[in-house]
Amino acid sequence: MRRKGISARLASLLLAVVCVAALLPAAPANAIGMGNVDVSFSDVPEGSWYHDYVYLCASWGIIDGKENGQFCPTDSLKRGEFMKLLTLIGGLAPYTWDTSVHWSQPYWQILNDNGVLWGLDITCTRYALEQPITRYEMSVMINNLCNNVYSETPVTMESPASVIGDYNTMASKYHEPVVQAYGKGILDGYDDGMFHGESTLTRGQAAAVVVRTWITSERLEVSSATEVETPTGGDSSSSMNPTDSFAWRSRSMIDAWGKVSAEGRQLLFGDSNKSYFTGNESNLSDYIVTIQVRTWDINSSGQKYTRTWNLEVNKMVADEVKAIFEEIYNDPEQFPIHALGGARYTDSLRHAWGCAIDINPVENFYCNTTTSPYTAITGTTCFKYSDSPYCITPDSSVVKAFAKYGWGWGGGDADNNYSGWNTTADYMHFSILASGG
Repeated sequence: MRRKGISARLASLLLAVVCVAALLPAAPANAIGMGNVDVSFSDVPEGSWYHDYVYLCASWGIIDGKENGQFCPTDSLKRGEFMKLLTLIGGLAPYTWDTSVHWSQPYWQILNDNGVLWGLDITCTRYALEQPITRYEMSVMINNLCNNVYSETPVTMESPASVIGDYNTMASKYHEPVVQAYGKGILDGYDDGMFHGESTLTRGQAAAVVVRTWITSERLEVSSATEVETPTGGDSSSSMNPTDSFAWRSRSMIDAWGKVSAEGRQLLFGDSNKSYFTGNESNLSDYIVTIQVRTWDINSSGQKYTRTWNLEVNKMVADEVKAIFEEIYNDPEQFPIHALGGARYTDSLRHAWGCAIDINPVENFYCNTTTSPYTAITGTTCFKYSDSPYCITPDSSVVKAFAKYGWGWGGGDADNNYSGWNTTADYMHFSILASGG
């Protein structure tokens, strides 16, 4: 597993803190934790299970206390507050300090752009950011942070239901993030053996989660978890004829606007009257499967190395997605991928079918194309404005591999000067529709 060591993560934290300090108007350095400082809380007794976690976070300015010298460890943590914590330990520096919506708006924006909020329907509104964060939401964010920011290898758990008492009753969309957070030793359950994902995260629990996520040596030992082995190619990628892909075959079942025939709905969703998955279906795992793919990435020394990903997709496209990524991996370009997402259930479009993939959202933004330059909606740039190695270009191995198997790109084509659709483009996005929609 490639993980940032504690020294590297401390350096990232300090950089993020410095950048946040630069954005805050006239904020004193010690107000945001410029280094290790002494702290004391009257309601965090020595010997309490959360004591060391709270003091480590507080001494580094990651979590602040409240009034009258108290930490309030049993109080619920709000979504915006948790987003600030993840921004700091992720070494992510907000590039704007627009707080017109909410004080945590800059943290929401940077996490959204880096794929940490993928799979969650948390809008950037005052109401949404003021809500207490649930343990389910926390597990999704932690899993995305480990994947897309920390570049960690996923794990697999033998019989998760035997370890997590309510595993079989939780919505299927939470299985993967909960398993990853448990398997990596970041989370543990309650005394009754349950996860209780609908419960809110307390400030004491948040301190423990933050420390275990940030400092890998503090993670719990999990004997039933093992790292996913890096795939080596294999039969599905080498023997599949691209013209046999579901994307090509679905042209007779799905029109250009994404309207699916009864036959197509039966194949995709197991129900001729169903149009998308919500993530709450009891039979979701019969149709949305987890595959492993390998990609290249770039380490802190500028060298390319192999990464392994868990990617959730519809079973109808599983083989072709594995084949696509194997072609990208084997291409001499060695295109690097540091953020990757598949099925999620925040709308009714192709991601909610399990038939769309997002790659490197920061460098391949979703944007408004009616302005010059284009205006970012999610992400920050694209190949038109940046030469980052993470930018997807029209002639890249990524676009070519997806196109070979019938998948479209949200960046458009030569006929419209790679400007996406009518008023927007989504340069990170690939789907089984020819338009990439």
